[in-house]
Amino acid sequence: MEKGDRYFNKKDYANALDAYLSLGNTDDPDLNYKIGYSYLFTEKKSRAAAYLEKAYQAKPTVDPDIDYYLGMAYQNDHKYAKAREHYEEFRRKNKKLAELTTEKIFECEIGDSLTRKPINALIENAGGEVNSAFHEYSPLVTGDGNTMIFTSNRSDDDYKIKSGTNFEDIYISPKVGENWGPPKKISPNINIKFNDAAASLSADGNTLLLYYEEGAGDILMSTRENGDWSKPVPLNKNINTPMFWETSACISADGKKLFFASNRPGGRGELDIWVSELDAKGQWGKAVNLGPTINTPGNEDSPYIHPDGVTLYFSSDGHPSMGSNDIFMTELKNGKWTRPVNLGYPVNSIEYDGFFSISADKKTGYYSTLRADGLGSADIYKVTFLPPKEEKPILLASNEPQVQPAVQPVVEQPKVTEPVVVVTPPPVEVPVVVETPTVETPPPPVVVEEPKKEEPKPVEPAPVVAVVEPPKVEEYIDPSIQQSKEAKVVTILKGKVIDETTAKPLGAVISLVNNETGKVVTRINSNAETGDFELTIPHGGNYGVSTERSGYLFNSINFNLPAFAEFQEIDTHIIMVKAEVGSIAVLKNVFFDVGKSELRTESVTEVEKIRELLTSSPHLVVQINGHTDNTGNAANNKVLSLKRASSVVDYLVQHGIASTRVSAKGFGAEKPIVSNDDEEEGRAINRRTEIEILESNGG
Repeated sequence: MEKGDRYFNKKDYANALDAYLSLGNTDDPDLNYKIGYSYLFTEKKSRAAAYLEKAYQAKPTVDPDIDYYLGMAYQNDHKYAKAREHYEEFRRKNKKLAELTTEKIFECEIGDSLTRKPINALIENAGGEVNSAFHEYSPLVTGDGNTMIFTSNRSDDDYKIKSGTNFEDIYISPKVGENWGPPKKISPNINIKFNDAAASLSADGNTLLLYYEEGAGDILMSTRENGDWSKPVPLNKNINTPMFWETSACISADGKKLFFASNRPGGRGELDIWVSELDAKGQWGKAVNLGPTINTPGNEDSPYIHPDGVTLYFSSDGHPSMGSNDIFMTELKNGKWTRPVNLGYPVNSIEYDGFFSISADKKTGYYSTLRADGLGSADIYKVTFLPPKEEKPILLASNEPQVQPAVQPVVEQPKVTEPVVVVTPPPVEVPVVVETPTVETPPPPVVVEEPKKEEPKPVEPAPVVAVVEPPKVEEYIDPSIQQSKEAKVVTILKGKVIDETTAKPLGAVISLVNNETGKVVTRINSNAETGDFELTIPHGGNYGVSTERSGYLFNSINFNLPAFAEFQEIDTHIIMVKAEVGSIAVLKNVFFDVGKSELRTESVTEVEKIRELLTSSPHLVVQINGHTDNTGNAANNKVLSLKRASSVVDYLVQHGIASTRVSAKGFGAEKPIVSNDDEEEGRAINRRTEIEILESNGG
């Protein structure tokens, strides 16, 4: 018991389980609780229910959050009625965490709908040669079906395993009869010391796209020459960015389009799917976001374009899923992508499902998923799509379309952001989506019309604040600015103001505000023809830089410069994004003390701009989102982030904004922009407050 407790307190739940289970059957409620709780952090989450229920029956107060954990356990065991019962009890007792539980209840509705009408498909583990106790993912099978390329962090080096330095490598396995043969590392030209991963394989099997952990993560290409793979070459700057993450990619069968995932500015969420076309010179052109039909405020990743060139598969935690990333399908029709369709159960599960690829006849697919019958961590599975049992596609939907999805719960489960689930039979035929009125009786399955307010919402392409329409103004520079400039105790910010989509230069009004006094010390106009500007920022203060142009989002930057800072020049582009309902923007000049939720004085100018926005645009309804880094207790971070967002809302309401037009939501540490591994800069970026435009009623 003591050994198990030591592991449990270190959150080493696998070893804690081994110790606890060695004690044999017991009626001790505290031990049963710890066993059940530990199972929730393994691939065998469904086993948690029996232990947690036993603990609950013997001692209902065994843990304050026992109902929440029981809900999770039953949800993972597909016992949705019991899961919902415990989630609702937890929500009743924890009013402040109602949003967290509402999302879990919503996931139960989705899971219940999907599992009641499973698609006709056979799901099989790819076998013990390909899969191991480690992670295996991104299976790429050649057109003839005889070779598989995949990625794994398998290792027999105990030191690397314990230290977490068993980095991912790419493996290749031949087909031996009906099974996969022993894999080997693909090539010393490809596998490097740190993480490298397979992204996609061309139709002819001779071009391999790779992910390398270089910079923030880039896409590279290798070709097979004389039986070996060439040294990978990075794709051009239209694909790879120096500061952002490109995670996966695939090329269309004709070689003319590249689909890839990136969290670069200009996206609509975290990871988005983008497309680039090959130009006349054989170079990849400017990437274009696939738009709000495909991309959500969550993550869209691992795109796979079918050889037909019009069917796109991808993984998402932003579209309605069973609890984590599910696999979705969309088709290009008349130049537009159709609403993504969830591939359904049993292809998708409550756990992660992604890196899906499928044969040309759409009958056999491979993907990576976490399953209770797996060999360890994520495994590679084969799915065989069988003829539909129904003559017509069946469309299912949640019977609670008005539930506003919430943020991720404390226990590791991603979020759901839309209340409508559409399930199609396996992609042997083109699915048909038919909008029908809501029907109150469960059978037959019905489609609930998708609420307008639940459409995916884009996320900041750059630090932005509000929708305004500023005219060109008379320029003003405080005399003290010139004095600081002559003394060279300034930072010169210069560059261009450009349109995010077209890169066209823009004329805009750029203001420099002293956040401590609220005084505007500089106001200039960028050149309307070239977009050029130059702004002098004095050292020794906290300053906000705001850029405004009619029809565009308000762009905000913060400079907190010590008096002893060296003279510097910063060349940059201020990227302006056209104002669209659903935008999420970071409020760069809203500040809180560590662990506190009260607005600091320096925040007033920025919050006043929000008030001005809502006053001048009475048709807008917005939400203030709070985020923290990953330090400290996850539940406390949730509460703190919500309190911080609420502080902004309280200010707005107290200063004349109707409470029906502004709300608050706290996400804690569950939606980082960058990795929290960078303990100073990374965590500082992730601690942020956002404004999200929910509705535009007549605007």
